[in-house]
Amino acid sequence: MEFKIQFPDGRQVDFHKLVEFLYGITDSEMNILHLLLSTDEKLSVEDISERLKIAKTSISKPVNILLSKGLIMRDKTEGEGKRRPKYLYYTDKNAVYNKIVNDLEAIAKIFCEKYKSHVESVTVK
Repeated sequence: MEFKIQFPDGRQVDFHKLVEFLYGITDSEMNILHLLLSTDEKLSVEDISERLKIAKTSISKPVNILLSKGLIMRDKTEGEGKRRPKYLYYTDKNAVYNKIVNDLEAIAKIFCEKYKSHVESVTVK
C-alpha cells in the first residue's frame, strides 16, 4: 500500500521516503522495517532474507542500525547444543507509531520556536 503526504504546494512524498529522511535510513533499512511492521511474527535473519529475497549477509548492518534508532526490537533465543544464540526481530506497531508522531511533533515545535525567533529578529531597512 502506498501512502503519500501532500505538501501545501501540491508536491507529494511517499510516507516511506519521509521516514527514511526523518531517521536517516536507507531503502534496505526501510524495507526491513516495513517487513517487520507488516507481520505480527518475530523474524530471524533467515526469515528476513527469504522474504525480501536478499542475502543473509546483507541484513545484519541494516538491522543493527534500526535497533540503534529504536525502530525495531529483538529477542535472543538459545542455540541448540553449543550453537550460537539466534536473534528474532520484530516491531511494536504502537511504539513505532508513537515514536514517529512524537519525533515529528518535537521537530515541528522546534521549527516553530526557531522560525518565530527568526521572524522577530528580522528588521526591515
